[in-house]
This record gives sequence, C-alpha cells and structure tokens, in this order.
Amino acid sequence: MAQPIYTEEIESNPIVLSDWRADGNGVLLAGVKYTAGMVLGRVTTTGKLTISESASSDGSEKPYAILLDDVDATDSDLNGPILLGGKVDKNLLILGTGHTLDSIEVELRDKNIYFGIKG
Repeated sequence: MAQPIYTEEIESNPIVLSDWRADGNGVLLAGVKYTAGMVLGRVTTTGKLTISESASSDGSEKPYAILLDDVDATDSDLNGPILLGGKVDKNLLILGTGHTLDSIEVELRDKNIYFGIKG
C-alpha cells in the first residue's frame, strides 16, 4: 500500500484546493489511459488502483484516492501520483460509471478527501 508523503512544499495542482494535503503513489492497473482527476478505487486482492465504478465487485467500487496527473498505463502497470487527503475541486473530478458526486462524497470524506469549488 502506498505510504502518504507529507511535505511543506507541494507542486500546485488545479484539482487540489486546500493548503494541506497528503500525497502518495499508487500502482495503476494496466489497460487504461488515466486522466488527472479520476476517482480511483483499490482492487482488494492486488492493491492496484483503477477507475472506481459502482458495479465493480473487486473492491475498486469504493473510492480510494484522486489521480493527480495523467498516466498512460495502456501497456503495463505504472506508478501514479495520488491524493490521499485534502480538499478537491469537485468540478474537476472524473467519475467512473454509476458514480455521482453524492454517491462518493461520504466514502471520500472518510478518507479525508473533501469537496469544494474553486471560486
């Protein structure tokens, strides 16, 4: 499992609204071209991350983290930067099939990821 990285100076990212945040790295499952802002779920058996879709039954149906940069994992599993805690611009999130902002908000709040709007 990815360990959070806590730091004082973090690169600016339009998805992240808060001054505080917890970043980490996660292994992204092969076969997908991931886009920054995707809400990721964690596959229970492997610990790998993929886009969270409500109909999945491998653990990834539960939102786990937010992808911070584009990652092309089409050909192989790759590490990607993820947000594990902080406030995000909900208008920049990319949701998997079957999810809505309302359906994932409580799950992400339990992981210290909160919604806001850049304004």
